[in-house]
Amino acid sequence: MAQTQTTENSAPATRTGLNYTRTLLVSVLLTVFVMTLDVVPDKAIDYVAPAGLVLIALLGALTVTRGNFLAAVWAPILSWFIALITVGQLTRPTAGSNKERELILILHGLADHAWWILGATALAAVVVFIRRSR
Repeated sequence: MAQTQTTENSAPATRTGLNYTRTLLVSVLLTVFVMTLDVVPDKAIDYVAPAGLVLIALLGALTVTRGNFLAAVWAPILSWFIALITVGQLTRPTAGSNKERELILILHGLADHAWWILGATALAAVVVFIRRSR
């Protein structure tokens, strides 16, 4: 009689986590949602959206797959910019031409929250480095 042997670990290895595209997409959607929560009540970007960006960057760095670590580093910058040009439109100044108002929105939105954006990016890079070194 021939017996077949089975091993306990015969299941194929699965990759857990988000790939590059999904990491960016989830980060953008969550950042837009958090900025909406921040902007709608008083038409200003206070501390909810920047703090949310840091948490979203941490979440992205912890859930991205090993081969797609760069997505977690790019996600905070791209997410903030996309949220700024979509939901951030509610905070646009009222004086000047349309182009001037848009330029002021983008420059003001990036410059005023640069420390939050850079901090979220640095946090994601550190988490990615630690995860990669393991």
